Amino acid sequence: MMTLPKFQFLAPETLKEAVELLDKHSDEAKVIAGGTDLLVSMKQKLFTPNYLIGLDKLKELKSTEFSDSEGLKLGAAVTIAEITSNKKIQEKFPVLALAAGKVATVTLRNKGTIGGNVLLDTRCYYYNQSFFWRKSLGYCMKKDGTICHVAPGSSSCRAIISTDIVPALITLNATVTFLSNSGERTIPLDEFYNEDGMEWRRIQPNEILVSVNIPNSPKGFKATYHKLRRRETIDYPMLGVAVSYVENANGEMENPRIVMTAIQSSPMEVPEASKLLEGKKPTQELIAQASELAYKIAKPLDLTNAPPLYRKKMVRVFVKRALEELAGF
Repeated sequence: MMTLPKFQFLAPETLKEAVELLDKHSDEAKVIAGGTDLLVSMKQKLFTPNYLIGLDKLKELKSTEFSDSEGLKLGAAVTIAEITSNKKIQEKFPVLALAAGKVATVTLRNKGTIGGNVLLDTRCYYYNQSFFWRKSLGYCMKKDGTICHVAPGSSSCRAIISTDIVPALITLNATVTFLSNSGERTIPLDEFYNEDGMEWRRIQPNEILVSVNIPNSPKGFKATYHKLRRRETIDYPMLGVAVSYVENANGEMENPRIVMTAIQSSPMEVPEASKLLEGKKPTQELIAQASELAYKIAKPLDLTNAPPLYRKKMVRVFVKRALEELAGF
């Protein structure tokens, strides 16, 4: 039986107090909102913080604000279920509601938060196991060991990002805002991640994610998200593909983006495909060419419960399906 390690729960009444507590205990603390991923990891002894700083009392982190000039501001503790059911989000940012609706299960979406999905730990078959399982193997580079069992010759951890919402947010040009005792910092989401399974986020130990910010989409903006998983519930993506572009008055694609998850430690874009599609009207031939470019660049490793070659082949299929959906084919 896996049990939680001992910890002290801290419940700040204000965001200022939360920041001060994290600054004081940063090396020994974890911030918790929904906890749907963190608590499981703690039971597996992947994290053993002495303190958990709860965000439940901080109303400003649970707010959803719309503005004609600024767009959408989501507090980091807004639940994924709220995003899927919000009529304004469904109307103005449908790809966000779509991707959020593919996360886990209804029960987990009721508790899990947008901030938790943005900050989700990278995952690996050799890492996300019980302490006993990992000890019997000799641990891994990401936790207590020195070897990446997926790529033994690698000098870095190859655990993969497995968030559904982030690819959609990147197509929406989202930014994320953090708060610490040093002040506030905002960074584009597509600049937030590193290609390193151990240091995959550009966040300081004393920073709290306070909001996800999405500008209003331009006229003609289209986007969708497709997810590969064994079951239509619970599972993390074995592959996720978000595709977007702006359709201009001539029916041509502007600023096309293809963003994939569950391929590497950071979200993967396909700039070669974007360059190919830019300024052209979608055709079956063009879509096939773009899908092939995505297939060639994707190099999934053996990190999920599906063979890497199968996941690679499905990149071609999912990019094609997504582009065809947006084009109305």
